[in-house]
Amino acid sequence: MASPVTLEGLSRRFSSGERPALDRLSLRVAAGEIVSLVGPSGCGKSTTLRLIAGLDTPSAGSIRIGERDVAQVPPQERDVAMVFQGFALYPHMTVREILGFPLRMRRTSKSEQAQRIADTAKLLNITPLLDRRPAQLSGGEQQRVAMGRAIVRRPEVFLFDEPLSNLDAGLRAELRVELGKLLARLGVTALYVTHDQAEAMTLSHRIALLRAGKLEQVATPREIYERPATTFAAGFFGSPPMNLLPVARSGAAGSAGALRIPRLPDSDDELLLGIRPEHVHIGTDAPTDVTAEATVTAVDLLGGESHVELDAGGVSLRARVAGFDAPGRDEQVTVGFAHARVRWFSAVSGLALEDA
Repeated sequence: MASPVTLEGLSRRFSSGERPALDRLSLRVAAGEIVSLVGPSGCGKSTTLRLIAGLDTPSAGSIRIGERDVAQVPPQERDVAMVFQGFALYPHMTVREILGFPLRMRRTSKSEQAQRIADTAKLLNITPLLDRRPAQLSGGEQQRVAMGRAIVRRPEVFLFDEPLSNLDAGLRAELRVELGKLLARLGVTALYVTHDQAEAMTLSHRIALLRAGKLEQVATPREIYERPATTFAAGFFGSPPMNLLPVARSGAAGSAGALRIPRLPDSDDELLLGIRPEHVHIGTDAPTDVTAEATVTAVDLLGGESHVELDAGGVSLRARVAGFDAPGRDEQVTVGFAHARVRWFSAVSGLALEDA
C-alpha cells in the first residue's frame, strides 16, 4: 500500500565548519506520487534518500511515512525499498534467490514467496532469467533484477538513486520508458534521484530541484520548464538551456544587444530576459515582435534538430531548429521571438518576475 512521505525542516550537517549537505528541506510526496530530485552534484539529492531510507541520521527535522515519524526508526522497520546506482546483486545467488532473499528475511511463507517472485518476474519480463546468476546477465537485465528485489517486497515507499546511470545511452532510454510504465502500473509512492533531465521529465508527477542543500523549486515537469522560478532553474532545464539576456532600459522599453524590447516589467531591479531556444526563430516567416540582425557563430547538427548559436549585437543567443534546416556559420540572418514567450527575471535576486 502506497503511503505519503513528508519531510519537515530536514537538515544534515556533517561538519560544524561546513555548509549543511541538506538545509531545512520541507517536501510532501503524496501517496502514489512520483517525485524526482534533481540538481548538480553535491546538492543533497542522495543525502535526502539516505535519510528517508534510514542509512543516515538527520541533524534536524522530521521524516514521516504515512503518519509515523521515522527519523529515529531503524531502516529495517521503515518499510521502504531502495534501488541503487550499482546493481549490488549477490554473485553466488540465482535471480530467483535474489528476489526471494528480502522475503526470507521477513519470514514470508514459501508459497507466498513463490507467488511474489513469479508475479515480479512476469512484471519485469525476467521469468526466463530466474535460474541464472548475475554474471550471466546483461547490464539491463541486472538492473531489472535490482528493481525486482525492491518490488517483490511491496513496500510503502520506493527510493531510486540514479538506477539507470551505469547503463549506456540507448539502454538507458529504453529502460526509462519501461520504468515509467511500471511505476504507473504499480501506483507506488516513489522518490527518484537523477541527474538526467529526460528521466525526471518522463517519470515524474513533480520535480524537486535542489541547489546547495536547499529546495530551489518544486513543480510539474511542464511548469518547471515553462515557468522556472529562478535563473538557476531556467538554466538547469533544457538542452540548450534557456537564453538569459541582460536588458538595458530606455524608458518603458529596453534592449539586449541589437534586440529591441517594446515593453518591460514594472520592476526597479536590473532585468534578465529569458527565452527558450525553441522560441527563437531564424528568418522572417514566424510571427515575432522582437527582432534583430545576427551572425551565426556555431551550428550543432544533431539529426532530428539543430542547435544554432548567434551573435546579435554583442549578446549570444541560442536557437533550436528542426532537422538540418539551419544556416551556415558566419551567415547573416534575421533572428526574433514573440514578446509573449519571454520569461522575466531579476538580475539581482535571480527570481522570476510577473509576466509583462
